[in-house]
Amino acid sequence: MLKVLIADDHPLFREALQGAVAAVRADALVVEAASLDGVLDLVRDDDDFDLALLDLRMPGMDGLEGLVTLRKVRPDLPVVIVSALADPDTVSRCMACGAAGYIPKSLGRERIRAAVEDVLAGGIYVPDAAHLDGAGETALRSPAPDEPFTRIASLTPQQRRVLDLMGEGRLNKEICHILGVSETTVKAHVSAVLHKLGVASRTQAVLALRRMTDLRG
Repeated sequence: MLKVLIADDHPLFREALQGAVAAVRADALVVEAASLDGVLDLVRDDDDFDLALLDLRMPGMDGLEGLVTLRKVRPDLPVVIVSALADPDTVSRCMACGAAGYIPKSLGRERIRAAVEDVLAGGIYVPDAAHLDGAGETALRSPAPDEPFTRIASLTPQQRRVLDLMGEGRLNKEICHILGVSETTVKAHVSAVLHKLGVASRTQAVLALRRMTDLRG
């Protein structure tokens, strides 16, 4: 059973997100929280969550610190930020801190549903320039090319473990068994790894890992 944590201090928006999740997976189990402390209590006591939808401005978040704290406590849990903020800088910084997606609250109901569906399928969702405040003609861009060390160092411990297993030629189902997580979680980690490394395929990700190993050697 898919288990999703919805964290927002506005009951009406929690209800809207719950509807978006139900529209994608009618059998999904949704657990709600209204503060970062509530989120941390839930994830510390329960490691079965497949996805967290996290408001950026609810009590206890303190900007990006809340996202960073949650990523440290549960590095294997895909976290999607849901926020009224929709400027390119905030979106980019959240993605750099390990978010699996960013959903502006200004999106219509159908777009929010589609975004949730993308992430649950293992993808990464970021809004296009038309849905960003003050973006003009500038869309979100991946970080500029850098040394393999820098890109790989940006991975969370669990993402790095997934990359190492990919380097061993392991399939998603094998990685699920080794790490003891769901296939949805593994797919989200793989997508996050590809995004952070600035590559489009597993093969390219493994080549980046090998280049770093060669440079170290």
